[in-house]
Amino acid sequence: MKKLYLVLCLLWSSMAHSQITVQATVDGYGNKIIIGYWKDFTYIGDTLRLKKNKAGFKFESSEPVYFKLRTIGPDTYTPFLIGFPGDTISIEKDTKHLVTKGGAESYNTFLIRLEAEMREKFFGTSPDYNTLTQYLLDRSEDFFSTFKHPQKQLIKDIHTLSIITNYKLYPIMRKYSGNATIMDSVANFLKGQGAAEVHGDDKLKYLDKVNFNDPKIGFANITDIMMMNNLIRILRMHAIEKDTTLKNIDEYVIENNIIKDLFKESRYRSRLLAYNLHYRINSYIEYPMQLAGADDFITDFRKEKFNTDLLPAIEKLYSRQLASIGSLSNGAAAPAFKLPDTKGKPVQLSDFKGKVVYLDIWATWCGPCLKEIPYLERLKEKFRNKDIEMITISIDTKIDVWLAKVAAMKMQGIQLIDSNGSENSKIAKDYKVHGVPHYVLIDKNGRIASASAPRPSMEAEVEKQINELLQE
Repeated sequence: MKKLYLVLCLLWSSMAHSQITVQATVDGYGNKIIIGYWKDFTYIGDTLRLKKNKAGFKFESSEPVYFKLRTIGPDTYTPFLIGFPGDTISIEKDTKHLVTKGGAESYNTFLIRLEAEMREKFFGTSPDYNTLTQYLLDRSEDFFSTFKHPQKQLIKDIHTLSIITNYKLYPIMRKYSGNATIMDSVANFLKGQGAAEVHGDDKLKYLDKVNFNDPKIGFANITDIMMMNNLIRILRMHAIEKDTTLKNIDEYVIENNIIKDLFKESRYRSRLLAYNLHYRINSYIEYPMQLAGADDFITDFRKEKFNTDLLPAIEKLYSRQLASIGSLSNGAAAPAFKLPDTKGKPVQLSDFKGKVVYLDIWATWCGPCLKEIPYLERLKEKFRNKDIEMITISIDTKIDVWLAKVAAMKMQGIQLIDSNGSENSKIAKDYKVHGVPHYVLIDKNGRIASASAPRPSMEAEVEKQINELLQE
């Protein structure tokens, strides 16, 4: 017995919504429909039971919705179909094939038929991806020449992008991911800074079928965004191979810069930046320190022109992550620590009983941390010979890298390291650190005065708090 699976992939949610309805009336396709969709970058799945071979579901969206029709049986279909706000789409079966009614019905039915054609034409063969790409582009051009729909151009642009991404870009990545020269040529071609090059049977010229900076392209299927994100990661790895100094730079920073370099301000660029940032925050839920700098990245993303529908999901997830980590309460006993200094000598918090302590938890790979160091050194000088110790604690794993940075920046005073790294840092876990740089003020009695103290660059505020503690 055939089974019908409908997998719904939502692009993103928005403040203003309109209802979309999808119905299935498919005799003989079994009694189960599995519904999955993307909401706020999160995959959500559900299961419905057919009643008399009928099932339906509704959802709210202000943007086009992509859902994947997957059937298991003699006739297998796996295309992505499209729905627009206000559409009512039904999936039915004629004497031979599945068809759709409502919405962009001729386009959706075309996708189903195209999937069947591809299986019939190429099943059991090993066609090169250029042949597949050209076949799909030719068939699509024939269809769109007579297709009528208010959103015809948008549908065509997104359709073409999906073909190029999956049948051109993906195979190039698979074949040449270890070849920095070819990957660079792909990047340059995307930027419009180089002519199409030929590498074996792979012609990059197919990429010019898509304008990735077209504002409309940002509505692309989430799977296409994920595919492009894989390219960004490959380019990041090659960038590190070419410039070893990047090894000490946060991976997200590198990928963020690559995205901005490849794409002008557009929905597509904002979508890639958002997906990358959201992935970062969500992936490291067990490792709070991997959220380092996330607030700075979010601040940067707020400046993106096409962030309206993306920013709320990111901020919501970040807030949830921070809430799960928690924070130290002011007045609580400061967690003890015992860490080595630059000479390997162990230093512990109890050594400074009777003094105010200003902790700077940082890392050499953290750009904002490095920007704060000159301000910290100036702060040390202002409070020289006072009852205060300003202690920096690095969470680097490589002691030699840490020592080199301390020397290069002429950092004075007590320098300590928790070389377990960001994922396993005891100091980060004990002090509820979710990102670096992180500053803590401890009073003379060894209690938390400020669990999230002002940065050294906030000179007036941090000096005020220190002076108040010194007077106690």
